[in-house]
Amino acid sequence: MSTLIFGLALGAAFIFPAIAFIRRKHWDASAWPLFLVTLPIWYLLFGVLAMDLTVVIKELVYGLPYIGIGLLVWRIKSDFTLVIIAVAWLSHGFYDFYHDLFFVNPGVFGWYPAFCGFVDLVAGIYLLTIYRKQRHSAAPAA
Repeated sequence: MSTLIFGLALGAAFIFPAIAFIRRKHWDASAWPLFLVTLPIWYLLFGVLAMDLTVVIKELVYGLPYIGIGLLVWRIKSDFTLVIIAVAWLSHGFYDFYHDLFFVNPGVFGWYPAFCGFVDLVAGIYLLTIYRKQRHSAAPAA
């Protein structure tokens, strides 16, 4: 099985049960921002695994916006922060797929970008769906 297919299958096996669990516990407002904060940390740890300080620093620099946005949205709760966190998740998905264009992290497993990218894109779409449902239910009846 190719690493792309394996990563996508693993991502699907992870994200759909995760969404169901988070919804069941009503943790959407806290879980998604805090999980976003962890995404750059994984890439940073892959750099540590490769024992490449330059990669660790690059991963930290590229990851700072996600850490900052995640902490900000976790702290500030509003309907619109769902859009902000959703866009951050979606953009991290694109980062996963295009990561090697920025720089190569030799510690990253071959299947991981597809796994993480799939998880990120599904999480972002899920959060946009929640926002849309909240906006629709809050709209005054005509």
